[in-house]
Amino acid sequence: MDFFKRYGSIGGSQQQSASETIQRLADRVETSTLLEDKRAAVLSLKGLSREFRKDVGEASLPALLKVLKEDSEDQNLLKAILETLTNLCTREASRGASHAVGASTSSDASAQFSQTILDDSDDIISTLLELLGDADFYVRYYTVQLLGTLHTHLGEELQKRVLVSPTGVGRLVDLLSDQRDIIRNEGIQLLIAMTEDNADIQKIVAFENAFDHLLGIADEEGGVCGNIIVQDCLQLLHNLLNYNVSNQNFFRETSGVQRLPNLLITDPSQTAAGRNGAPPLPESEDIEWTTQHARNMLVVLDIIRMLIQPEKTNTMSNQTAMQQCGIIPPLLQLALAYEAPSSVRSQALYAIGDIIRSHQANQGLFQRILISAAPMDDDGEDADTKAIPEPAIVIVIRLSVGKKPAEVPVNEYYIVRAASAYLVQAYVGSNPDAQLALAATLASPGDVDTASEPEMHQSAGSLIVSVLLDWREAGSEDVWRVWYASLLLSIILCDHVQCKEQALKISIGDESKGEEPLPLLNELMSQARQTTQEGTDSRICIAMFTLICVWLAGFPQGVATFLDESSNVSFLVEQISGSSGTNALIQGVAAFLFGLIYQFDLELETPMSREALYPILSKRVGTDQLLVRVQRLRDSKEFQYAVGLAAGTHSNTYGGIPGEIYFDNVFTDLFKKHYESFRAAVRLGPNEALANPNYMYLQGGMVGYAGSTGTHSAPGTPKLTTAGTAASRSESPAIQEASISAEGETTTGLHPENGPSISKEDYDMVMEQLAQTEGNVRALEDRVKTAEQQAADMENKMKQVKEELSEEKGLHKKTQSEIKAKAKDANRLRERLDELQKKQTTESVTVAESEDALGNTARVAELESQLAELNLKSEEQEASWNEQREEFRKKLANAEKQVIKAAASGRSGNKKKEQQHTATVQSLKEEIRSKDEQISKLNQTIKELEGKVKDIAIVDELRRKIAQAENDQEDLMAYMTEQETLTKTYKAKLRGYGEDIPSSDEEE
Repeated sequence: MDFFKRYGSIGGSQQQSASETIQRLADRVETSTLLEDKRAAVLSLKGLSREFRKDVGEASLPALLKVLKEDSEDQNLLKAILETLTNLCTREASRGASHAVGASTSSDASAQFSQTILDDSDDIISTLLELLGDADFYVRYYTVQLLGTLHTHLGEELQKRVLVSPTGVGRLVDLLSDQRDIIRNEGIQLLIAMTEDNADIQKIVAFENAFDHLLGIADEEGGVCGNIIVQDCLQLLHNLLNYNVSNQNFFRETSGVQRLPNLLITDPSQTAAGRNGAPPLPESEDIEWTTQHARNMLVVLDIIRMLIQPEKTNTMSNQTAMQQCGIIPPLLQLALAYEAPSSVRSQALYAIGDIIRSHQANQGLFQRILISAAPMDDDGEDADTKAIPEPAIVIVIRLSVGKKPAEVPVNEYYIVRAASAYLVQAYVGSNPDAQLALAATLASPGDVDTASEPEMHQSAGSLIVSVLLDWREAGSEDVWRVWYASLLLSIILCDHVQCKEQALKISIGDESKGEEPLPLLNELMSQARQTTQEGTDSRICIAMFTLICVWLAGFPQGVATFLDESSNVSFLVEQISGSSGTNALIQGVAAFLFGLIYQFDLELETPMSREALYPILSKRVGTDQLLVRVQRLRDSKEFQYAVGLAAGTHSNTYGGIPGEIYFDNVFTDLFKKHYESFRAAVRLGPNEALANPNYMYLQGGMVGYAGSTGTHSAPGTPKLTTAGTAASRSESPAIQEASISAEGETTTGLHPENGPSISKEDYDMVMEQLAQTEGNVRALEDRVKTAEQQAADMENKMKQVKEELSEEKGLHKKTQSEIKAKAKDANRLRERLDELQKKQTTESVTVAESEDALGNTARVAELESQLAELNLKSEEQEASWNEQREEFRKKLANAEKQVIKAAASGRSGNKKKEQQHTATVQSLKEEIRSKDEQISKLNQTIKELEGKVKDIAIVDELRRKIAQAENDQEDLMAYMTEQETLTKTYKAKLRGYGEDIPSSDEEE
């Protein structure tokens, strides 16, 4: 209040309010002719702008903008105006619940003032952009701050104004070369905000040589080991390249890619990983990884991966450029740095995988990289033995399935395993030779002495097999070792018959110890049986089942080996038919595996033929039950989560394991590929199946499944679409039953949060009725199919008859042409005879000529008799054809009547089935609707209670505020009393010194 008392003397002795003082100051800013007066008024408004923001802005904003435009030569005045405008446009952060309303009002006012500045008719933005070139530190600094504040409110409009200015973007880029760090850093922040989603500004900034400026600043600040300024530079670089193909090409053409490897080096003494048998890596002191260091490195790795995204037009060129600049060795060394955070190591592995994916030259280079790692003894110290160079792919596989470091938690090290699997899949993708090379390393663990160094001395394939077979020890430490071992073996075997044959040769068991050798395939099945008996994590059993599915798909030789062990089929049937206590995912994978075995049992000398498997499929398991199990697997959230994801892309970059991970992308791709033929195969008998082993001529497929469309953005969880669900429910009765089964699960207590549940007895009764209805409908469908087959046979016969008739007509035409030719010959002979007879009457002829004439007469008679005989045969043949045609016409009419009758019978059966199904579903929907109404009532009651609780809380808050206000009032009264006492004391002292001080009313 002293401030307003001080300015009260301007208009008189009466004290004035804050709004009056602010208005008086604003008038002075607008009307004063002296710069000193304007400067004093602006400084006063700046002091009031924080506490009385709205009043200051409404009263003085036009005047401040006018002065900023006209009086831009006074540095102190400019600085004060810029500070005042920044205060007016800055959002005030909320300081607690008690200030929520005030903060909202302040935010609205700041946005309003920002809009006023941008709408200024004199184009104040151009003035601000010109001030960026001012040499004064404070003018330039507060201008950048004001532009940043305006961008937080109206970023898109500000960007348009900057683009309109000819030198606007250039002025902003010039801030990067300012020698004053504070201004440079503020400029980086402003450019980060402006380039986040504006491609035009991104292009202009890039062509203003921003790449060199940013990389130079990062180097000056210490590279990736530097402070947050390095992170800001890298973030701005990321913004310039993200979703901007032209900038990416410009970055590559200006040798920007060649400067990326330097950003990956964390130690000047660090050298690239040894290649082609290079000496061991030099040892250096462990580098302490700070949080900022890790953040900087993650941004660099994200930039690298952004430049080589799959299926982009410039990806191949960027991959080649990165390989030529030698970026793979430092990335690999970063991935193998055990002291680095797991998030950094995983992203480095992902980056290597993206660089070599579908690039033959890069894959060959990665294949030739050798890494020399000195072996460790039991005390963790270097042993005296010489370092053994190993291929990089072996080290990567060891990262994925080997033991984790003791100091790293399982959840954190999981992302390193996932990234390693991603790299392996990128290495073998479109590279069958690499698959075969890895398959050649597969061996039984018994062939390697693993007592002392179980991982260091094993090949990649032997390590994978040993982890799968020793799942008890590996699973107790980290279940993901077994899971990723299964995934890697699936990657090696997928769609490669030679690899599958190589793996089929592996036998487990030492004959010298009296053990019977067992193929690896059957040993894995035996281990899966033991996992279910011991009640271990279901992921282990599922991983082995999915591995066997990948192995046997399209591989009849492997199916025959699988059937050598009769207990394998019994175990599958047991898992499929199990009711209580059996995991639904295990049931689904077991059902799919059984269907694949039936589908690809094509070997002539198979231990169990199709004729032997079909009774098990149709009677013991049940075709409908098998399809329901597989349908339930397909609709499960765990399966949908894995559809379309590359190996490892579902991991969390900063640690943590998603709970939905049960399947890998190799199995889900196989499932989608074979689902159509699988569903067709299990519905056909053994002889029908052998007629067409591909089964692709029948309708089917993953109808309505979001993951089957083949389009993927960034990794996510595919879900069933509404249209796809409708199509799926109209597809077949089995799928309808599975859909209702899924709905039943959501209402039978599996999800208590969804509301009251339906009893299990009612649900089972409905399912039995649906199953019975489905059987009746299927019988009617079979009858319709039989009638349709009969109609097709009749049509084929009619086609044959028509072809025969056309052939007979052709013969008839040929005969008629021959008869016409002979008739012409007879006419010519008759004419010749007439001429001879006329000649005989006019002149004498010789005896020879008479005999010749007699011979011609006999020839004519013979021809006439043949003509009559041919005419008779033609009439008889035509009558026979007419009779056959009439008989075929009657048969065709009879067949058409039968088809129409069968179709009518099928439609009647379908109509009854639809009516029964509709009534059942309607009753369930009505019951669910009643439960939903009850839930809505409960929710309304809860909301009312919550409202009352909020009212009570508000009352308590008001009481607390009143008490606080009373305390403040008491403190204020005490303070006033103290001030009055001091005033009286001062007056008495002054009177003692002879000052003429009049007495107040209270003193008188």
